Amino acid sequence: MNENIWSSTLNILSYDSSVDRVILDTFLSKMKQVSYEGNILVLSCRDDYSLNLVKGQKINGHIRSAVSSVAGREISVKYVLEGDNSAVINSVISETKAQEKERMNTNPSGLTDEFTFDTFIVGDCNRFAYASAISVAENPGLRQKNPLYIWGNSGLGKTHLMKAIGNKVMKLYPEKKVIFTTCEEFTNAYVSCMRKNYYEDFRNKYRNIDVLLIDDIQFLIGKEGIQMEFFNTFESLASAGKQIVITCDKSPKNLPELDPRLSSRFQSGIMMDIQPPDYATRKAIIIKKMESSHIELSDDIVEYICENVTNNVRELNGAFNTVSSFYALENGNINLDLVMAKLAPLISPNSKKGPTTEIVIDAVSRYYDIPADKMLSKLKSADIVNARSVAMYICRDILEMQYTKIGESFGGRKHTTVMNACDNVSNNDTLLSDVKIIEKKIIDV
Repeated sequence: MNENIWSSTLNILSYDSSVDRVILDTFLSKMKQVSYEGNILVLSCRDDYSLNLVKGQKINGHIRSAVSSVAGREISVKYVLEGDNSAVINSVISETKAQEKERMNTNPSGLTDEFTFDTFIVGDCNRFAYASAISVAENPGLRQKNPLYIWGNSGLGKTHLMKAIGNKVMKLYPEKKVIFTTCEEFTNAYVSCMRKNYYEDFRNKYRNIDVLLIDDIQFLIGKEGIQMEFFNTFESLASAGKQIVITCDKSPKNLPELDPRLSSRFQSGIMMDIQPPDYATRKAIIIKKMESSHIELSDDIVEYICENVTNNVRELNGAFNTVSSFYALENGNINLDLVMAKLAPLISPNSKKGPTTEIVIDAVSRYYDIPADKMLSKLKSADIVNARSVAMYICRDILEMQYTKIGESFGGRKHTTVMNACDNVSNNDTLLSDVKIIEKKIIDV
C-alpha cells in the first residue's frame, strides 16, 4: 500500500485537545510513515528520545486511536529509528506473525463475526451476488453452485460477502469446517511447507475442509507452481462435494494469463459481479453507519458525501470515518463547509467528468460510420447489431454500468439482451480488437 495514512492521522490529532500541542509540533509532526501493509503501520522517529516518548502508553494510545479512525479498522502501530531499515522489516515480520498466531488461535477459520449478511447493504449494484451468496451459504457444496465466483473492482464488498458466507455456514452447520484465506496467504503457506518439507500439513489444512473461501485469486497469475497446487486443491474439494468460493477483480474470461484449466473450472459454477454502489446504495450505507455510530449528520452533508464519493464502498467508509472523527472532536457541531474542506483530499467534485454513455455511443458511431439513432433503434442488420454490442460492452467495461442501466440507455432493452451482447463481443476477437481502439480514443479525449 502507498497510501499515506499518517498525514491524515496528524490532521485528526491536531484537533484533539487531549494531545499536547508541543508534543504534536515538536515530535509527532517530525515522524514519517515508512511502511503501511495490511493492519500494520510503521513510523520512524528522529532520535531515541522521540522513540521512547511515542512508545509511552498515553501518546501511543492517542496515535493508535487516530490511525484506526482514519483507516476504519484496528491498526497496529510500530515505531523505529529513522534510517533503521532492518528494524522496519523486523517490525512488520514480527507483528504479522503475532497477528496471524493470535488469529489462528482464536479462530482457525480466519473469520471474524462483523462480516455478516445482516451488515451487508443490498442495492441494484450487488443484488444478484448477494442472493447467490445466501443460496450457497444455506446449501453449500451443490454441484451447480460450485464454485461461486464473485468479481468486481476493489472495495465493492466482495470480501464482505465471502466472509458472510463463511459465518452463515458455521452458524447453520456447526460441524462443517470453514477456512477463509487470501491467495497471498495460500501461496505463502505452500512455499513455507515446501521449504520445510511439510507438504502433508499443507494438504491436510486446505483439503480436509468443507468450505474454502479464497480472496483475490488474481494473485495466482505468474505463479505456475502455485496455480498447479491450487488446481489440485480445487479438484480435490470439488470432487468431494465441498464448497469453494472465490473472489477476483476480473471475470475468468479476462484472466488470459491464468491456466486455462482453472479459468474453465471457475466458469463451471456461478459467476456474479458486483458494480460500484449507486446513489441509493451509498445513502443506505451512510445511514446504516450513522445508526451504528449513534451520530446525526444533516441531509446536505449526507447528500454531499453520497454524490461525490462514488467509486467504491471502501472510499465511502473512509469518508464517513473522517467526517465522524471531526464530528466527535467538534461535539457534533459540523457543517457542510467543514465537511467539504476535510474531504477535499479524498474527492474532487469539480474535476473533469469521465466518459458518459453519450460519449461512448458517439465514438462507436464514428468508428463504424453508423448513425447513433440506428444503434439505438430496433434494427437488426449485422453491422448495426455489432456496433450496438460493442457500445454496450464498452459501457460495461469502462463505465462499469449495470446491465439494466445499459439497457435503459439503449432504447429500453432487457438486461439479458445486454448480457448476451457483451458475451458475444467477449468471444469475438475482431470486435475485441475494435473495442481496444475505440476505448483508447475515448480515454484520450
